[in-house]
Amino acid sequence: MAVATSRSAPWAGADAWPAVRRAPFVVVLSGISRSGIVDAALADPVLHEAAIPRWEPDCTAPCDALLWRLETVSGEAVNRPGLLAEYWHRRPYAMTLRLVRYLPGSAEPEILDEATLGTRGPRAAFVASVDRLAMRFVRDAALGRSRGPAGMKPAPAPHGMPGWLDAMRSRWRDRLMTEWWSIGSSDAPLKQILSGGGPGAISWYRAEAGHRYLADPFPWPGTNRILCEEMPLRDGVGRIVSVSVQAGEPGNPAVHLDDGRHHSYPATFAGDGKVYCVPESPDRGTTKIHVLHDDGTLEPLCLVAPHARLADPTLFRWADRYWLACTDLDLGTHDNLCLMHAPGIAGPWIKHTNWPVKTDIRGARPAGMVFALDGRLFRPAQDCAETYGAGITIHEILTLTESDFRETQVAELRPDATGPFPHGLHTLVHDGARFWVDGKRFVFDPGQFREKLLGRASRLFS
Repeated sequence: MAVATSRSAPWAGADAWPAVRRAPFVVVLSGISRSGIVDAALADPVLHEAAIPRWEPDCTAPCDALLWRLETVSGEAVNRPGLLAEYWHRRPYAMTLRLVRYLPGSAEPEILDEATLGTRGPRAAFVASVDRLAMRFVRDAALGRSRGPAGMKPAPAPHGMPGWLDAMRSRWRDRLMTEWWSIGSSDAPLKQILSGGGPGAISWYRAEAGHRYLADPFPWPGTNRILCEEMPLRDGVGRIVSVSVQAGEPGNPAVHLDDGRHHSYPATFAGDGKVYCVPESPDRGTTKIHVLHDDGTLEPLCLVAPHARLADPTLFRWADRYWLACTDLDLGTHDNLCLMHAPGIAGPWIKHTNWPVKTDIRGARPAGMVFALDGRLFRPAQDCAETYGAGITIHEILTLTESDFRETQVAELRPDATGPFPHGLHTLVHDGARFWVDGKRFVFDPGQFREKLLGRASRLFS
């Protein structure tokens, strides 16, 4: 039996979350090593109002005190020497972590929280993301906001080439190649898509690489136009445009939002006789719900989150409330799902009790409109483990309240490896007649390659 040191105190009760707590409870915290992120989190006064964590990184169960331990799905401590190096930049580019509770004297684990992080990118950034997630788990558990088991399959064990070699390969691909996106449509039935049958044949538009690409398609209800992001291949920011698809090929884009800031993902929602649009505006506090008028003007209606940086905000209605699904860029670029709700579209908009409700690089960030079918609710999400927008996972939302959220994956859409866009599938919407998606392929861009090399050289010799 692992015995806590003199810094620990026995846990007095069997109920971890009494309705009224007279004093902070003491908990032994293990499975995580000391770092600047961990130290700052452990010193948080909000945390100490609820719990007093005693950091004992190597303590294991059974323990004579209440124990919270950061573990992998196989039960290994996250701070086991060499463990993070085994996961970094290796397939499947995802790592599932858990905060597990052991009652005093027990070796039976209970999952308090669970999430799956991406492992690509700089190694130091990956380690920091693990520390941030671990301490978010601890803080939420202390405040009684743990999410429990994720209800998703954990990521498989790492395999493939060594991380350093895979990271080098990725860096050279990023230097030599750039992303080219386009939008496409499919006549597949809704039930076929939601049951995992795939989109079938996709008619792609502007498949040949040029100077500006189209992505993030959303229907403009009541018209024959599609709203989307128009993005320069390099040296610019995205803007919101619409294209006509009546003749089967987009015409010249009409510009709706171009103010010098980046805008994308013009999520639309029809209700109350109006069309609403919530473009992604990732600067802090700039996410707005607009009314999209018949003449194409966007009239701001309300701010959603004045202090947050949100990606892919997706508006929908369920159970007499309006909901906004999004990703909080301050928590992570591609791996978290956050929810807001309001009694009316104009607000006030309130954060879900659990923020985020889900962390999973394989299926958290929104990937298009939420579908209601036969009284069931389905949410497409991005799988960004291997690359940004690598594929789409479709989830059925099982529980959606102001304080709870549960969903389960029901389908997966992958790009056609033999098609013109084999490297990504990113957005899924329906215009009432057909599905719209966007696809990605990597293309060689000599100009961008030259600029990347010059930029790297200037940094090295500056």
